[in-house]
Amino acid sequence: MNILVVNDDGITEKGFHLLVEAVLPFGEVYIVAPEYHQSGKSQALSLRTPIEVKDYGNLYGAKSALSTSGTPADCTRMAFMLHKEVNFDLVVSGINRGPNIGSDILHSGTVGAASEALLFGVPAIAVSSPHLNYPMAEKYTSKIIGHLIDKKLISSDYLLNINFPATRFEEPVGIGFTVQGKHYHEAVYDQIGDNTYVSSYKPLKITEDGNSDVYAFHNGIISITPVIEIRSKLEITNKLNNQSELNEIIDCGKIK
Repeated sequence: MNILVVNDDGITEKGFHLLVEAVLPFGEVYIVAPEYHQSGKSQALSLRTPIEVKDYGNLYGAKSALSTSGTPADCTRMAFMLHKEVNFDLVVSGINRGPNIGSDILHSGTVGAASEALLFGVPAIAVSSPHLNYPMAEKYTSKIIGHLIDKKLISSDYLLNINFPATRFEEPVGIGFTVQGKHYHEAVYDQIGDNTYVSSYKPLKITEDGNSDVYAFHNGIISITPVIEIRSKLEITNKLNNQSELNEIIDCGKIK
């Protein structure tokens, strides 16, 4: 396989090193990752902003390792351009320093980089773990990804978002496919000076479904959540069309 490894914490982050080592047994590994920390960038792109690329040679045993000054999604897109001769079979993003569960995935640069791969028809996996649980991630990441590949469970129709559980668990209680939970946060901005604020996000107390990634995280279960790109539902569209009577606004018969 030709595997692209990306992240949002930066090319020298420990979790990233662990992920590269985890996927090396499965084929040729190419690295394109941010030079600097890029958490919270989601799927943002650097438009009309020059992006600098730095060559790291064969860092971590990869066939090629490059960093960019761009966002995680930039890294995915640039990898497909910089390595035009390579047909990538899989993009793996992470290992993120901290969980990406529930609503976190809307803001996550780790998930954003993986999501970008789907737009190019390449299957993708995102991996996240509390940094104090890196030993668990180091022990199981390669086994999990290998299983997903062997069972042909990866697909360009969805990305698989893997999360290791909370740090109080030294070993997982279990592993399973989950749905995206809620994990909503209250937005708090603390004033630290004149017209200057710093954000902190406090989780709201919400009852989570037992089959969700959030429930799994807090109960010692490694979660694998299929995430799709499409953000609309045909049922809702049909319902609105049936209720709206939009044709009353515009007399389509008079439009030539």
